[in-house]
Amino acid sequence: MSANSFFPSIYSDKIDLMKLLKENPDFYSSSHELKIKKGEVLSQKNIADNLFKIESGFVEFGYLKDREFIFQFFLQPGEILAFPEYGEDVPAEGCYIAINEVRGWVIDMAFAQEVLLEKDPKNQIMMTHFLQTRRKFFRASIRANLEPKQRVYYCLMILIELGFRHSKNSIKLPDFVTHDVLATMANVSKSLVLTVVKFLRDSEILASNKKPWVILDLSELMYIMAEERIPTNNTI
Repeated sequence: MSANSFFPSIYSDKIDLMKLLKENPDFYSSSHELKIKKGEVLSQKNIADNLFKIESGFVEFGYLKDREFIFQFFLQPGEILAFPEYGEDVPAEGCYIAINEVRGWVIDMAFAQEVLLEKDPKNQIMMTHFLQTRRKFFRASIRANLEPKQRVYYCLMILIELGFRHSKNSIKLPDFVTHDVLATMANVSKSLVLTVVKFLRDSEILASNKKPWVILDLSELMYIMAEERIPTNNTI
């Protein structure tokens, strides 16, 4: 976030949502833990109109169009989701799917609002949440307007941000990354993903023979993305 940001303090003074909620004596009567199995859909059936705070695991958000899942973005540990937020804005039925085992807290919305009204009067937690989501949707719109091969590279950049830096120029991607996941993210055929991955593997930029996949030469990957005229995050 730039120092000239309109919201500079939101990221410099982070407030721990769960700490605030758990300090309230009504927390355990207004919340419960929930485990979601890999591949299970998070819906109003198991979350209703509550908040869901992710403690571990990853969730992919998209929408169903003609029974096909159209990927939009990932949610990761520390983030929250709520079903009523985008109901009128998503072009079809919104859908959250656990991409691996997910654990988190289902929190009564009214209880959370009451605590935040008292403990976070400047709405920093909610503002941070909505700014993060705004960025995710913005990047989804960028991805949607790229050519198929460009989308594969762009999605690799997103996965890099979710990964673990192994060294200055090497990053381990999340364990859930596969050819199928990358194809779903980029909305392309698996054969195109295999072609791109083979090129990166032959160029010794990517190791994908076992989990987790590892970016071996981040600098070279960023150079290729620049050559392909793909928007990148300069902070990677």
